[in-house]
Order: sequence, then C-alpha cells, then structure tokens
Amino acid sequence: MMNHQSAYTRGLLILLAVIVMATLSLPDLARRVFADADTPGMAFQTFLDTPTPTWTPFFFTPFPPPPPAPPLFTPTPTLDLRVVNEVEHPQSGDAIFGFTPLVGTAVIRNFDRYDIHISPTGAENWQWLTTQREVVRSGVLYVLNTYEFPDGLYDIRVRAIDRSGNFTEGFVRKLEIRNAAPPTLTPFPTPGGVNQPQSPLLVFASPSPTVTPTPRFRSFIPNSQGIFEPQNGDVIRGKTPIIGTVNSKTAFNPFDRYELHITPSGLNQWSWLYSGKEQFWQAEIYALDTTQLADGFYDLRLRIVYRDSNYDEYYVTRLRVANSSTPQVVRPTATRTAPRTLGLYFPFNDIRVTGVVDFIGTTADPRLLRWELYWSPSGSDQWTFLFSDVKPVVNGYLARLDLGLLPEDSYDFRLRIVRQDYTYSDYHVRNVVAVPPTPTPIPQPPGR
Repeated sequence: MMNHQSAYTRGLLILLAVIVMATLSLPDLARRVFADADTPGMAFQTFLDTPTPTWTPFFFTPFPPPPPAPPLFTPTPTLDLRVVNEVEHPQSGDAIFGFTPLVGTAVIRNFDRYDIHISPTGAENWQWLTTQREVVRSGVLYVLNTYEFPDGLYDIRVRAIDRSGNFTEGFVRKLEIRNAAPPTLTPFPTPGGVNQPQSPLLVFASPSPTVTPTPRFRSFIPNSQGIFEPQNGDVIRGKTPIIGTVNSKTAFNPFDRYELHITPSGLNQWSWLYSGKEQFWQAEIYALDTTQLADGFYDLRLRIVYRDSNYDEYYVTRLRVANSSTPQVVRPTATRTAPRTLGLYFPFNDIRVTGVVDFIGTTADPRLLRWELYWSPSGSDQWTFLFSDVKPVVNGYLARLDLGLLPEDSYDFRLRIVRQDYTYSDYHVRNVVAVPPTPTPIPQPPGR
C-alpha cells in the first residue's frame, strides 16, 4: 500500500515538473495560464486554443504605380573653344521658308564683328543682311526673313572680321527658298547632340492686323518694293513723278492697294495724297504737283497694304520743294547713271536745329571697309565717336540723333569713310546749333 502511494506521488511530481518546465519554456503560454480572471478571453485558455484574428482594413490598389524609372543618360556637351566661322543649320542644299534661324559660330582672333550677306547662287552679288558685334558660338546668328526674297537658290556668307580688318568667311551654298511649296520642318542638332524642334521664338500669331516689320527709314528694297525716285534730299519742282514698285510679296498674302502720304519733314502730320489698286514695277505710281505746296522740306510715305490688312511702309525724306528758285530742275528717272558724291548732306553748316535730327549722306565708296560718325564742340576738334557701320549708303540715312540731349551750343560733325587699304576721307558739317525745345506750358485752372 505504501509502495503504491509512493509510486503515485512520484508520478504526480514528475507530471508537475513537466508542466512547470513546459510553462517556463513558453512565456506566452504562461501568460495565458496565469492570466487574471478579469481579463476576458485570456483566462482558462490552453495552448491548443486558436485565437480568432482581428480584421484590419486596408486599401487595395488594383494597378500599383511602377517603380521610378532610372534617370536617362544626358550627354554633357563638350565645351567648344574652336576659333571657327561656320553655319551649322541650315546646310548647303537645304530648303527653307518663312523665318529661318541661321545657327552657327562666328569667331575670329581679336574679334570685332561679323557680317552676314546673301546672294543668288553663283552670282557673287552679295547683299548685306546684318552686322553684329557679339561673339556667337553654336547659337542663332541671324533670323532670315525669306519672304523678302523670291523663291530660288541662294548663297549665305558669314564673315567674321577682326580689329585690324582681316576676316574669315563661312558659306552655305545652294540654299533653296521655297515659300510657294514649303518643305517639311526638320529638327536641327543642339550642342548636346539632341535633336530639338524649331525655336518657339519663331512661332507667333497675329491676333490683329499689324505692320510687317520694316526698317523705319527704308526707301526701297533693291529689285523689289519701294520708292526709287525721288531720293532722300532731292530738290523737286513743278510736277514730279514718283517712281516706285507696288506689288505682292507672296501668293499667300496678295496685294490689295497702295497709299501715298506727305508731311512737313519731321512733324509726322501725314496728309493723304493718293490710293490705287493697280500694281506697278519701277514705274510712275503718282505725279506730285509741288506747286500746291509751300516751299520747304517734306517727307513722303508709301504704304503697301495686303489682303489681310498688314502692310509695308517706305519713306523718302527731306525732299526740298523749291518752286521759287530759278535753277533748272533735273527730271528724275527710274535709275541713276552714277552714284552720289561721297559726303554728309544734312544737316547743313550754320544751321539751327531742335530735338531729333536725321543725318543723311553717301558712303558708297567702291572699296568701302566701314564708315564712322563723330561729334565735337565747334572749333575744338575733340572728336567723340557716335556710330559706325559697314553698309554702303547712297543718299540715305546714316543716323538719327536727338540733339536735345546736348547742352545748348554749336557742334561739328565728322563723317569718316575708311577704305579697304585703311586710307580714309573725312567730311565735315560745321557750326550746327542745338536749340533746346520750348517746354510745353502747364495748363492752369481758370482764375489763376
């Protein structure tokens, strides 16, 4: 009996020891077994029980976003320090239309400026387009308005000039202007090697009729529109024929009419003379009866209006009506047999002027390199540089100066024409008196 009880006691002790060891080896089970009775759902649970999972809301994305793409490889452009003169776009043989940027580089050692000229292919009859004094590397050298030229093949010349007058040249040959049947736009390469579309700078809309960009004081375009006779500064008497060309520039914007206006020089008080719908080519577009005008200086304006109401304007200025004087008048013709004498025609010696003054002269020396304009207080010969250009001018505008910015005094002006061998000739206008404008009186209330 004692042996049976001892065996029973040992069995219970062994079972208790197994339970204690299992409990100590499983802390979570111990927590459940010894949980307080006040803890709902925890007391009296055994390790055989399976707890019910609690539902947790979540957001389902049917199409998860893709992982971020690796950055694209962007080539780093190589710094271009070449001393070169070239046009990168367009290239020889390309077809262009509208407003086309000439992209390239114009660099020369001791850089002074670069000039751009255009000529019909093979003719070497170069027409000046622009002069710029800033170095351009793989950038826009000039925006060519092809509407100013008939469709056909042209050559472009970029000339980079150094301070001593030496130069290098780059050419684009057989460039086709094709506005009648425009080509498909093609992208051009950038310095990074990536093709880019045409510059958005050249895409513009005209919400309302606006004047077509034209230099303010141009009289005519060679072999194109404008007033060819009389010319700036001419003396006219009696009935004077106005010789000009009025027509359409392109088939996309047909000619509608032309208008002629006149004003006393510099006053901008335009009076209508005539309007016509007939097109002319270097022919008489109007006969001006100067006997109806008082003797003095006048400006003429030709306005060519197109079907969309845009227009081009051309001016002839400082026409002197002199019906009271007796010298025999020379009848103007469509072309002159010889160029005007080099020099400065206006202003005159010993003249009194106020405000803005137009300087008119001729610089078209056959060996012209450049021309320069200077001013000095009268009699001092202390010359100050004003302006320089390489474009030959025949009886046209050299500069427009506001003498109202100078103190009231007399001044001398010098035109220097420099030839390709660096010889030069000087032409002077002496004792031009700058008179300040009369101030406009301030209105006063009644009774003061």
